[in-house]
Amino acid sequence: MTPATPIPPGRPRIWAVGISRLSRAFADLIPSYAAQADFRLVGKGYEAAASAIAREAREGRLDAVVAAGSNGAYLRQHVDVPVTLVKVTGFDVLSALATARRISPRVALVTHAATYPEVDEFARAFDLPIPSYTYLTEDDATVRVKALRQEGIEVVVGPGLVTELADRLGLTGVFLYSGQSVKLALEDAIEAARLRRIESSRREYVNTILAHLNEGVAAVDTDGRIQSFNPAMERFLGTPAADAVGRKLQGLAPDLSLDSVMRTGAKELEAIHKLGDRMVVVNRIPILGEGGPAGAVLTIQDANAIQRVDRHLRRRASARTAGVRYRLDDLAGESPSMRQLRELARRYAAVDSTVLISGESGTGKEVLAQGMHDASPRRTFPFVAINCAAFPEALLESELFGYEEGAFTGARRGGKAGLFESAHNGTLFLDEVGDMPPALQTRLLRVLQEKQVLPIGGVDAVPVNVRVIAATHRDLAALVRDGAFRQDLYYRLNILRIAMPPLRERKADLPELAELLYRRAQQRLGLPRPDSLPEAARGRLTAYGWPGNIRELENVVERIAVLLAGRALDEGTLLRELRATVPELFGHEGTEAVAPAVASARSGGHSLAGVARSSQAEHIRRVLDECGGDRAAACHLLGISPTTLWRRLKEAA
Repeated sequence: MTPATPIPPGRPRIWAVGISRLSRAFADLIPSYAAQADFRLVGKGYEAAASAIAREAREGRLDAVVAAGSNGAYLRQHVDVPVTLVKVTGFDVLSALATARRISPRVALVTHAATYPEVDEFARAFDLPIPSYTYLTEDDATVRVKALRQEGIEVVVGPGLVTELADRLGLTGVFLYSGQSVKLALEDAIEAARLRRIESSRREYVNTILAHLNEGVAAVDTDGRIQSFNPAMERFLGTPAADAVGRKLQGLAPDLSLDSVMRTGAKELEAIHKLGDRMVVVNRIPILGEGGPAGAVLTIQDANAIQRVDRHLRRRASARTAGVRYRLDDLAGESPSMRQLRELARRYAAVDSTVLISGESGTGKEVLAQGMHDASPRRTFPFVAINCAAFPEALLESELFGYEEGAFTGARRGGKAGLFESAHNGTLFLDEVGDMPPALQTRLLRVLQEKQVLPIGGVDAVPVNVRVIAATHRDLAALVRDGAFRQDLYYRLNILRIAMPPLRERKADLPELAELLYRRAQQRLGLPRPDSLPEAARGRLTAYGWPGNIRELENVVERIAVLLAGRALDEGTLLRELRATVPELFGHEGTEAVAPAVASARSGGHSLAGVARSSQAEHIRRVLDECGGDRAAACHLLGISPTTLWRRLKEAA
């Protein structure tokens, strides 16, 4: 990327470059512009002047130049600052010729690069022979003035260079430029300096932005030559900006050429390329001017960086959604136990102490945890949840604590932040904490005590400010007695305790909960006007034991909603279809199609809900034997899911 020329402080700095008479004209007029610009008279020409101007421009001490004739034309081709030329008007020519005619009738006009039609008109009007000549360089002018002397010319009209030569050769030189022309040139130079400062400021602003982008940016002109090249592009292509600017991009990186987009004028976005050993995303964008393509821009992004940002955004979006999904008011029910639970949860939400939520599966422990987070001062920060029973030990460790790059085979490049770090300033919900492996219990205890987490493979611990809410369906005190759970961790988690009552202990809430869940199920089905639960189902819901708690109730009422969606059934048909769809609500009435052994077991009263936990495993095995090892039939009789059946048997093993 080409560096921006620093903007000089204060007034614009302008050089007035001229010799002899032009220099004197500048000197006469410059004082009147002292308030607008800082002018400096420079009595140099051509190469000497260009060298001095280039040096000042590199140091940022020059904004514009004003000059005339061949000297001005030379400077325009050899310096990088605006050069304003003193322009000759027809009035200037006629006025100078009139002055010359008063001195002698033998007059010639010598001008730089071009002649003036006004001279021919003037000569014809007054029947005066006035020869006109042009020159391009100082040598041309010298040869021409010498030739005029030999031809007998006595007065020469021209710019400062010509009149200076005429005077040295014994002729009379009449200066071509009027004071008004010089004045206009000075004013044009001031405006050019002002515009250059504006452009320089914009360029510096843009270059500062480009310098801080992780995205590589290169801009080329219509010839495909690089005009801008930021530091990120230097890193992508391994080429310093100083070596890249001015070169053709096609030669520097053929695969990244912008010729096609300049030819077609169409963008080429999100193309995948391989640069060395990494994949990049390339965008090619044409720069369109009024007359067509004026260049093009190339941008490069690291594909891995895009993937990391995408994962980070999805994690943050997921965490933010989870943090606001439920409120404490979503814990429906007006039974004394539920009113007391909501009040206790609000008091616990106001402090940062660790909370341990106990309760059977399906009672709504995570709803309570999210509601407490929403009611806490941490509500604007993430709520992050993890089920400790759902991961193998090694994976659970990396999820909770994160890891450094290279910590183990397959570790992600750049490492990964753990859930403790992701929940910083927010809440971390550890569901089924009773199933956490002993080794991780030790690490969890240390994080809770030290308020900092050490990623796998890391050396420096990361401070974290996290409120922990843990939940379990297991009896942690019994696990501590059996040596399956650390006693010190139990005491660290069991600071504030709250128990979720099972649904069978708050039967008064069943009608309200059932209607609420039934209405939500109908809304998910897209029914325009939700109906109430049919009376035939409402009474049976109250009589059922609900071993699966709220989760089971939600499943049952959704089955009923799907069964009755858009249908009007008479009472007999309704009962038959309900008995087939939700047989658990009908007890022994639904056993006609069940195997004899299963029917016998059910008639003996085998529901798991009322059996003490200490004898549950024995009861499960007995029911399994009666069902001939049919686990599906046993789950049906016991009122539990296959997962719960598996877990109960595993706990007893």
